[in-house]
Amino acid sequence: IKKKYATKGQIFEAPDLIRDKARDMLRHYVTNILPNGFKAQVVAYSRLAVVRYLDAFVGARDELLAQANALSTDDKTMDDETLCRRAPAVQAQVQAWRYRELLARIEFVPIISGSNNDDPGWKQWTDGAAQELRIKRFKKPLIHADPAKTDPLAFLIVKSMLLTGFDAPIEGVMYLDRPIREAELLQTIARVNRTGHGKKFGIVVDYFGLAHHLKEALKVYADEDIDGALQSLKDEIPVLRDRHLRVVDIFRSRGIDDLADHEACVELLSNERLRAEFAVKLKQFLDMLDVVLPRPEGLPFAPDAKRLAFIYARARNRYRDTPVLGKDIGAKVRKLIDDHVVSMGVDPKIPPVSLTDADFGSKLAREPNDRAKASEMEHAIRAHIRQHLDQDPVAYRKLSERLRELLTKLGEQWDELTKALQGLVDEIRSGSASPDPDMPDLPEHYGPFLRLIVDAAVGDRALGEVERKRLVDLAVEVVETIVAELVPNFWRPNRLPAQDALGSRVFEILMKSRLLPTPQIEALVDKLMELARANHERLMKL
Repeated sequence: IKKKYATKGQIFEAPDLIRDKARDMLRHYVTNILPNGFKAQVVAYSRLAVVRYLDAFVGARDELLAQANALSTDDKTMDDETLCRRAPAVQAQVQAWRYRELLARIEFVPIISGSNNDDPGWKQWTDGAAQELRIKRFKKPLIHADPAKTDPLAFLIVKSMLLTGFDAPIEGVMYLDRPIREAELLQTIARVNRTGHGKKFGIVVDYFGLAHHLKEALKVYADEDIDGALQSLKDEIPVLRDRHLRVVDIFRSRGIDDLADHEACVELLSNERLRAEFAVKLKQFLDMLDVVLPRPEGLPFAPDAKRLAFIYARARNRYRDTPVLGKDIGAKVRKLIDDHVVSMGVDPKIPPVSLTDADFGSKLAREPNDRAKASEMEHAIRAHIRQHLDQDPVAYRKLSERLRELLTKLGEQWDELTKALQGLVDEIRSGSASPDPDMPDLPEHYGPFLRLIVDAAVGDRALGEVERKRLVDLAVEVVETIVAELVPNFWRPNRLPAQDALGSRVFEILMKSRLLPTPQIEALVDKLMELARANHERLMKL
């Protein structure tokens, strides 16, 4: 190419060179950036080079899709761990196959300034109004649950425009193919480093050899201000290794050397603080693995990533208080671990089985021993209590106390504890877990309000017949007063005056009963109103 073109400008505008670079950029983008749904910006040598890049990208995309379609069936269904061992060209082709529909739709758009001597065909790329519209489109997500919010404009190709003052967190990579120096270079790199849309940093791919210019530009800053500003992906390998050791050490430092011993790991995570620590360290490890993959240096960490993700999924199903490893994890790693976890019989997208589900018994039967069964039932009961506590606080508080008494009394007598917890589970499933011998035969929706009033008035003391009747009549009056005022959207902020008026009426009813001192009545009114809010749908059906 150097022999064919006389000047540096002609070299970097050469169609053959631009085609080769566009092919390389697109392969990199499809392999490393597209899976996470980010977009790209290309900085070309000149306005002519910008326009030539457009045709080059369209040709490179068509070529890549043709190669993807020509892959064998085995290659098309290749798992990610195997894929990381293949040549970069094959990685790009397989990813192109996976994202073929999206890749076929993505658009490449030049944005350049105009001049009087421009080719008439450039007008569409220099028109200001059209540029503003395209910039807005570029800032929209490439991948979203709602297709109406997405836009396939994925590549902006520029010479000097949009290098400063352009804020687009969706931009995950910038391909630099022209000389840039000092402040302009720093501002250009800052564009791609805007965080957002799940992006923690940007990637700069240098086709011109600008690293030494960046070092010169950074000399005007103090060392502590620029620490980490220029890093190679190779520099992330020690960070990945450190994060791997930190998360694995949670188990090894406590006597579990084999991550394949899933039940031991899940039992260890019964400690809530340790569970939270594991979640944080696992996400940090997986984040860095997503940065390094599909580079081969990341491959040794893939097996433990899959094991740890399975342990996390099992612990999530057991303890029911940790979120799914979802959007905070990069798409490359997410697919790797999701495929493995699903193959092991746990689908992260399916919520843990509730103890009231028909499948709970069969799930329990699959647990390997009595200790695991007891743990599963304990935490299923705890989750059930958390889910329903607001709807009947007194009943579920007492259920929680019964659970605590069983656990304290039986400790690690796993056989006895399993039987006792099974009895409690059966009571909950049949609806008889919180029998109230002092409660009369009232419609179900009165129960939570009556229990709350009785708890406030007499606590655990046994009720006399006269006192019981007074409290029942009071609860009925309170509930009927609340039901008479409820309308759809009653608890919205704009209905605050109506809520206050209802609270005042309930306060007057309780004051007339003379069952409690005024300060206790005020507290009880607040609890009754919260109870009414929690049971709104049920009360609206009356």
